[in-house]
Amino acid sequence: MIMVSKHDSQDGNVESAASAPATVGVVGAGRMGAAFAGNLIEDGLSVVVFDRNRACAEAAVRGNAVATDDWAALAACDVIISMVPDDDAAKEVAAHLSTVLAKGAVHISMSTISPDAAGALFDLHREHGQGYVSAPVLGNPDLAKARRLYVLAAGEDATLARCMPLLERLGQRVFLLGEQPGLANAFKLAGNVLTAATMQSMGEVLAFLRKAGIDQKAAFDVLTESLFDGKVHKAYGGKIVDERYSPPGMTVPLAVKDLRLALSHAEKVGAPMPVASVVRDRLVAVSARGWDALDWSALGKLAAFSAGL
Repeated sequence: MIMVSKHDSQDGNVESAASAPATVGVVGAGRMGAAFAGNLIEDGLSVVVFDRNRACAEAAVRGNAVATDDWAALAACDVIISMVPDDDAAKEVAAHLSTVLAKGAVHISMSTISPDAAGALFDLHREHGQGYVSAPVLGNPDLAKARRLYVLAAGEDATLARCMPLLERLGQRVFLLGEQPGLANAFKLAGNVLTAATMQSMGEVLAFLRKAGIDQKAAFDVLTESLFDGKVHKAYGGKIVDERYSPPGMTVPLAVKDLRLALSHAEKVGAPMPVASVVRDRLVAVSARGWDALDWSALGKLAAFSAGL
């Protein structure tokens, strides 16, 4: 059963700072990690921000928060949140954390990684007497800053219960998906497949309507104000119409990685995903055009290019 915890960020903090861990570490000070750190600092928590690039860590802190590029500086943290690009980075983070954190500390990985990698991280931390939770998110850095993310969480019940006051500070809803951490990661990959497929479809349809002589802004308005009024249609369709591909919420190479992970796990569990295969190839084609630095909604740019626009 999927359980849901709701939190309206506009109502303020979920609980007092005293209900959260005494010291929280954030590993990875990219746009998402920096947003997490900023919100936790705003809540008055004691925060340590780690990034290999110390300048990135320093840019993410203010007040009494600590910036570091030294793993040992995280030793006093009760809970660590990590947000890194892929399986290899997540495994490297866990390897360091497992040796510096105390027994009973918890590592919350909010990265988009494979279910198998999540299982490996859980096993590693368990060997060291530590907890592990997978909590990837649906949403972009702007939503992270506004605490409007959807958090997909999985892990042992007691560990999840301990982490809930923290997770509820970071998003508007927390979905509890079970005790196996990899379940949250499988769901995150599924969400990215559906988002990418929607962007591909929107790009194709908007290009078709432009070629047919219909203004694409008018086409977008009709589509999103009738049957196709979903958040993905509006947000990413708007990027396609306005050609707002930079700065990226997620770059094309990360999107290719996510589709690859989804297809690999789909093969493992015996679930054909033909549409996902096509969209993965389209993302590879976006990359081949030299558009790696763009947002993954550049699928719409490729559709327009393919239509001769």
